[in-house]
Amino acid sequence: MSYAESANQLYERPEFYNALTTNCVNSIIPHARAGNPRTSARTFSWDILLPGHSARLAYGNDNLDTSIPFEELEERSHVNAAAQAADQDPDFSQKIRIGLPQPRVREVD
Repeated sequence: MSYAESANQLYERPEFYNALTTNCVNSIIPHARAGNPRTSARTFSWDILLPGHSARLAYGNDNLDTSIPFEELEERSHVNAAAQAADQDPDFSQKIRIGLPQPRVREVD
């Protein structure tokens, strides 16, 4: 619902993309908080400002599958070969996910 509310707000009040403050990584922080109120995700940190670190931050906040070490999760999550094999397949989205670690499912409090 958090994403839907944001989409509606953007329709009413568009925002400009800013590589430092309003980008594809730090724009999801409010949604991460909405899905996991106990997350330690902060609005600004080096992990957010340097997007290459955002996956490790999500792992540390228990927003990804933590049943395996982060390095293994990262390695097993590459989809390049599957994406090339699926190419224009209508089931592209499903095919690239076959065999991937699954996102963590939270119970509603």
